[in-house]
Amino acid sequence: MSEIILYPTETVYALGVNPFDRVAWHDLCELKGRQGNQTASWLLPSVEDIAIYAKITPKAQELIDQYMPGPFTIVLKAKDYLPREVLALDGTVSFRVSSDTITQELINDYMATHNAPLTCTSANRHGQPTMITPQSIAAQFGDKVQMITKIVDDGLRVGQPSTIVRCVDDVVTVLRQGSIEIEKPVAVASPNMEALYAEIF
Repeated sequence: MSEIILYPTETVYALGVNPFDRVAWHDLCELKGRQGNQTASWLLPSVEDIAIYAKITPKAQELIDQYMPGPFTIVLKAKDYLPREVLALDGTVSFRVSSDTITQELINDYMATHNAPLTCTSANRHGQPTMITPQSIAAQFGDKVQMITKIVDDGLRVGQPSTIVRCVDDVVTVLRQGSIEIEKPVAVASPNMEALYAEIF
């Protein structure tokens, strides 16, 4: 059975698998009842780790320095060595670095063991609301909750989802205004682009 982890962040609970383990990724999609062509952000231990996987432009570095770690997701062009199947359709990857101490401990341990990030996607059935406790999340999944192999229970998580910003070729697009308010976006996201990142937390 693939490893699927339910864990808290500074916003809401998330579901994590190794994004490079395609069996685990497909199991996560089955659990959530979502299509595999959607994307999920990658949780990393530190902002410095983003450069392992993505091309960081000067504007992207400004955003990282200003808003991370915290409830902020940044979408960047992936480095060329990453396999196509782990990327979004536009060749990007989105990244989260959490300010929550429980989350930080989890990803530090996971990265040390697996040398890989964890996905950071919403802990809900596709199209259903995101619940605020592991117990209510488990109830939403019904019998499929058995697919979750590890639950990190830290009580209520009622934060607003993260703000999502895409920065490619130094063009900044706000995909979702969340916990952090971004003023004067340079570009406006299309509905298709917003849908691509709808379940990132």
